[in-house]
Amino acid sequence: NILYNTVRLSFWLLPLLALLAILGGYAITRRSFLPVEQIARAAEEIGESGDLSRRLDIGQGKDELHRLVDAFNGMFDRLEKSFEAERQFTSDASHELRTPTAVIMAQAEYGLELADSEEEYREALEVIKRQSERMNDLINRLLFFTRLDQGTEPVNMEELDLSSLTADICAEQQMINCNDITLSADIEEGIMTVTDRNLYARLLNNLCSNAYKYGKPHGTIKVSLKKSDSDGVDGGVAILSVADDGIGISRENLEKIWSRFYQVEPSRSEETGGGGIGLGLSMVKQIATLLGGEISVESTPGEGTVFTFRLKLKK
Repeated sequence: NILYNTVRLSFWLLPLLALLAILGGYAITRRSFLPVEQIARAAEEIGESGDLSRRLDIGQGKDELHRLVDAFNGMFDRLEKSFEAERQFTSDASHELRTPTAVIMAQAEYGLELADSEEEYREALEVIKRQSERMNDLINRLLFFTRLDQGTEPVNMEELDLSSLTADICAEQQMINCNDITLSADIEEGIMTVTDRNLYARLLNNLCSNAYKYGKPHGTIKVSLKKSDSDGVDGGVAILSVADDGIGISRENLEKIWSRFYQVEPSRSEETGGGGIGLGLSMVKQIATLLGGEISVESTPGEGTVFTFRLKLKK
């Protein structure tokens, strides 16, 4: 009897227990995968709306799913910043190209319809030539930035004498003598490293060009290259500085100067005869990163600015 009742009870209980186990397992599994469903739905909504400011939210936690959500949100942060920078870059580039294009069109119309003498034709052509050169410079810089962003800009690392290269660049810059500004160089000899010759030259030329542009008339530019062993870096660090005694930069604008097309004061170009397009320092920042160095700036309004590039020496 006992055995019979046990078997009979088991006959009814086992299917019931199996059913309860299945239902319980389904409920637990469903609940476990609910955050995954939320992630998928939110990702689809972000993709359909194109709103990269939205973020995934499944509450607090430290398990694998929450780490995955944090990774997704970090990716959305980077994408949002990248797309916003791209939109701003496109807008700024269009704005910069609009002015020389308008001037060229106006001068071409003037030359064709209103110019009555060879001198007037020549003046119109000279204006067109200057604006065309400005557009060509802008386009070349934009192409350079694009190659850097896409990683297609060739980087030719070679062992070279940084002291000799810096001295040669300074000698070339001294011939510019813009606004009667005097450039002096204090270069420690024999500093050797492995770096890209052309990129380093572009970095230093841009820093010197910036110093000439915003330096004080009849002022000075001081270029210094020293080797430092105090940073605890094997091989030491080369410290390049370019200092001017010009108009300087206010504290609130120091970080903004690295942005593309940013100019602290548009009127400065008129004051100094620069007419810059706000790409030089952004290029310096990107080259410094590409070469594995660091660029920094210190400035006092009315007294001058010092740019410092630190590069680990490698052999």
